[in-house]
Amino acid sequence: MEKTKLRVKLRNDKGKEANKKFRREGIVPAVLYSPHNKSNLLLKVDSRNLLKVVSNKRHGIIGLEIDEGEKKSDCLAIIKDVQFNSLKKQIMHVDFYEVTLKEKLAVEVRVELIGEPIGVKEGGILELELREVEIECLPSQIPESLKTDISHLKINDHLTAGELALPEGVELLTESDRIIASVHPPTKMEEVVKEEEEVAEETEEKAEEKEE
Repeated sequence: MEKTKLRVKLRNDKGKEANKKFRREGIVPAVLYSPHNKSNLLLKVDSRNLLKVVSNKRHGIIGLEIDEGEKKSDCLAIIKDVQFNSLKKQIMHVDFYEVTLKEKLAVEVRVELIGEPIGVKEGGILELELREVEIECLPSQIPESLKTDISHLKINDHLTAGELALPEGVELLTESDRIIASVHPPTKMEEVVKEEEEVAEETEEKAEEKEE
């Protein structure tokens, strides 16, 4: 089984000011959660190396090489959550989750829609209501995405989570009747758009809250 390797270091400093200093130095603060250890590990990782991993395979298994100063240790993990600052175009914080190959875990995976719906060709409007679904499986069975063809959808049709084709060994945890995408009649749709500054500020606040 192929896995990505990533070097990380333990850190003692935490809090908003410490994390701002890390980011100025090109370092991303991180946390390693473990189902077998009550205490979480505070980590730091080079932002360039992390970006390569995130861009390559978000849900793949990662071999973390942890530098603890006087000693080094290894563990298998997945990226559970990544917080971005879209305004500054940088990773603000990352959560790793330790895994073993024999224990199932719940993760969210992206839904990849393929094709142009018939209803859209007829003037309808495609609305995406759910971009990710939650599944449960072994770490080695986590799909990169769940692909589904929506070219058959007509106006007033919709696709639900229960209609997704799941790989062998993968169980859907999201409610099966949750709507993923729907095609609406050609009417004017209102969209509420947040200011980028507000989104960036909220993302940064959430990143700090994880360590308070």
